[in-house]
Amino acid sequence: MLDNLLPDELISEILSPALKIPDELFSDTKNISPFATYGESTSAYLLVCKSWLRVATPLLYNVVVLRSKAQAKALATALSANSQLGHFIKKLRVEGGFGPPMQNILRCSPNVTDLFLTLDIYSSDNTGGLCRGLSLVNPSRFILHQDSRHKPLDNKAVSQLLATLSKCVVKWTNLVVFHCPFVEHSPPFQQALLPAVTTKPLHTLSIPSIPALSWAYHTFKACPLKTILIKDPLTFWDRSDIPEHDPILMSLLKFTKHPTQFDPRALRDGVTTDLPLIAPSLNPFFVPMANAPKPVQDKIWSHILSLAMPPRKLRFLLVSKTFHRLALPHYYTHIVIRRSEDLPQLASILMRQPTLCSHIRGLTLSWYGWSEFRPDNSLESPPEGQLSRTESIFAILSRTINLSHFGNTRRATDISVTFSDLDREPLISWEAFETLARCSGSTLHHFSSPVFTRQHATATTFENLKALRILVWSCVTAISNVENVSDAALPNLEELRILYSDPSFLSVLSKMKLSSLKRAVLGDRYHANVETFLQTHGPKLSVICISHGTFSVIGVKLFDLCPNMALLTLWSRFEIFAPSFKNLHPSRKVPSLLKIAFDGEYNLGKVKDSEWDIFFANFKPQYLAGLRELQFKCLKWPTTERDIAKCSWVRWAEIMLAHGVHLIDSSGTKWRPRLKVK
Repeated sequence: MLDNLLPDELISEILSPALKIPDELFSDTKNISPFATYGESTSAYLLVCKSWLRVATPLLYNVVVLRSKAQAKALATALSANSQLGHFIKKLRVEGGFGPPMQNILRCSPNVTDLFLTLDIYSSDNTGGLCRGLSLVNPSRFILHQDSRHKPLDNKAVSQLLATLSKCVVKWTNLVVFHCPFVEHSPPFQQALLPAVTTKPLHTLSIPSIPALSWAYHTFKACPLKTILIKDPLTFWDRSDIPEHDPILMSLLKFTKHPTQFDPRALRDGVTTDLPLIAPSLNPFFVPMANAPKPVQDKIWSHILSLAMPPRKLRFLLVSKTFHRLALPHYYTHIVIRRSEDLPQLASILMRQPTLCSHIRGLTLSWYGWSEFRPDNSLESPPEGQLSRTESIFAILSRTINLSHFGNTRRATDISVTFSDLDREPLISWEAFETLARCSGSTLHHFSSPVFTRQHATATTFENLKALRILVWSCVTAISNVENVSDAALPNLEELRILYSDPSFLSVLSKMKLSSLKRAVLGDRYHANVETFLQTHGPKLSVICISHGTFSVIGVKLFDLCPNMALLTLWSRFEIFAPSFKNLHPSRKVPSLLKIAFDGEYNLGKVKDSEWDIFFANFKPQYLAGLRELQFKCLKWPTTERDIAKCSWVRWAEIMLAHGVHLIDSSGTKWRPRLKVK
């Protein structure tokens, strides 16, 4: 790349968005630092070419964030080698003590205008260098941070820092902005810093939340304040605590409203808070599309309402007769039944207005607790002239001939299924399932409702589900007529989730071709039919989720049965355990496998840690040539230098990196090795 293609000014404009750190991030005082990330360092831009190095260096050093001793040592070394770099530093954020290098950093950074320090410093850290260097800077803005979730730390390092700050603040002649982390109930050893700060000509004071307002206003009243900023967004109830009787305080106060809170007064006055205010038309008699043909008007309004209706909004139906006529079909497109008592009401509506039936695409049963729709349900006693719940579900399913999904779609959104919510979902009878398959089999794409029956179920029912793509199966009933099922059943099935089932269900599936099957989740009940199913359909599967128990039985044979899988998830209802070495060492290479995920809980302990220590020390994926990722759904990477040093997962992640395999946490973030002190 030639260095003279673009002028430096243009290169600077191009690189600025990638290298500049927004002030709202630099001054962020939340409990978890916004810089606790594991992405690629922005310093990589400097390695592209000489012109990028020349232009990007001032941008990179303009805002400096230090989060570890190794970073502080590296920066001190760089500033000592090139003193000009320190003159670029305008904002300095120090999230720890970081020892002697801090003195050299502050000495080489005479132009610092914004300084961020934290009081979350443990006794193992060292603030000596920081304390010796604070007198060498003269910031105009000082941001002090303290984690509000925990008891304030009181140790030698913190006491030394506070004592030094009390002396240095007096000498900071430029200081006009102070971000105060204290509230009235803060310990005296922390508030000892405040007498020095209150002598400064502060024009801006930032406080953490509304409880600190009264105390802070009284403490800093002698300062020529122009603004008191409350950092945390205020709810309606917080705003009611503001002393509006004090006009001076009200003129100083600045805050933001909580984005998710409503204002009860607005609701009381009939003012909606979720819609923007629209200026009234200058012509009060204006009618949109008045000259357009009625079919055109209906088509346009119907399309608009289809976008506005989800989630189901009743108020659009009340605007006018036209809106009611056009919006009603969209209102019934996706129906969620939250109480079993509502089923007779829905059945009655569909019987009175049969034209609505064809518009229903989705039906979700979402109440809490078991409910079974079967003829012998003696608990049902409907009022005279009203259908029972059993009769209602049959009346609904026999009329809704265009259903595309039935059940709880939440159970089919992620291949790594969560099993904690299975015991509280409503059931339907096998007869209702048969009715659904017979009436909506040509349109139904997704089925995920638990099924119950006291009688043997018939395998031929699955032949009607010609359009089904996702099947979440939860039924312990034995299925009869296994030999009679057509091998062409379920021709479009792509994803199969067996949460719990009778062994006969796997026998039924083994008789089918299932030519479109790609993903499978196998429940925690192992039986011999699992291997039969995998022998038939394993080569088609690219994604497999299987329980630890089933995997421990099938073992290494899984790789032979499913030679094309790219993702293997091993899940456990409770704790995850390290799998056996022999089960992850197939006899031949499996280049297709890219990722293994472990889904379950993990409780720290010496015994558990020792098990995984042995696992990672001996895990050598020589036959898993394509393996690049191991993901643990229970893992969240630590965010501080102290926690990183103590974390076993970090140690294991660096062991796996030697094999070219990344350890990934629940959010999908890969571990990146930190800079270390030699």
